[in-house]
Amino acid sequence: MNAPETPAHGYTAVVTTTVDGPATQRAVADLYLKGARGWVRHRRGFHGATVHLSVDGTRVVLVADWDDEECYRDFLATDEDRAALGRELRALPGVLSAPEPLGCRPHGVVRSVTAPS
Repeated sequence: MNAPETPAHGYTAVVTTTVDGPATQRAVADLYLKGARGWVRHRRGFHGATVHLSVDGTRVVLVADWDDEECYRDFLATDEDRAALGRELRALPGVLSAPEPLGCRPHGVVRSVTAPS
């Protein structure tokens, strides 16, 4: 039996950071997770985030889900903690491309497919 497709809503930001190897990759992931667990989760419209590490050790991908584009854009425009996190990322040795707000690629969710239970 196929898992049902359910209409989804919301807004997803996909942020990719390029790094010089696994040690920097882990440091970047830790910073993203520190932010998500600490202060981002309290922002209006935030649903959750996942951090993905490429197996070759050169990329970190942050996928963050929001209620809508307005909540996400408000977070980008007004959050001082986010700006501080960006400064921390840029200061890490080995970060080859730190994310900037304009470098984020937001996506609207169309449908979600889940595995059968």
